[in-house]
Amino acid sequence: MALSCNSTRKISLAENMSEISFGRTGGFTNIPDEYRINEKGDVFKITGNELTKVNSLSRRRMKRIAGQFNGLDFDHCEINEPGNISYFIRVVTPDYEKRVIWNDLTSNDPLKDLYNELLKTLKQ
Repeated sequence: MALSCNSTRKISLAENMSEISFGRTGGFTNIPDEYRINEKGDVFKITGNELTKVNSLSRRRMKRIAGQFNGLDFDHCEINEPGNISYFIRVVTPDYEKRVIWNDLTSNDPLKDLYNELLKTLKQ
């Protein structure tokens, strides 16, 4: 399996990304934790078909997150390694839709750092 996520293509969260979804599934209860950030920087928790607003991100924070996506060249990431507990990030842009899935044993620190940065968006 390819774990490479590097090249030169740039994406801008504020200008190009329609939405970012992230979260985890699996474990004992298999109840998914899923969140979405829209193009305006609003962060929502997804429960069933309902969205509950959690936070709003500053333009500065959105640019920092976009920088991490740019560093990974996310649209070329080829990671599909589900496990007992699986983590995911999904990005939708006008040009592409990409979803990566990994588990605790996956060795891709930049991807895990990006996920942790996304988790920080849940805190005020």
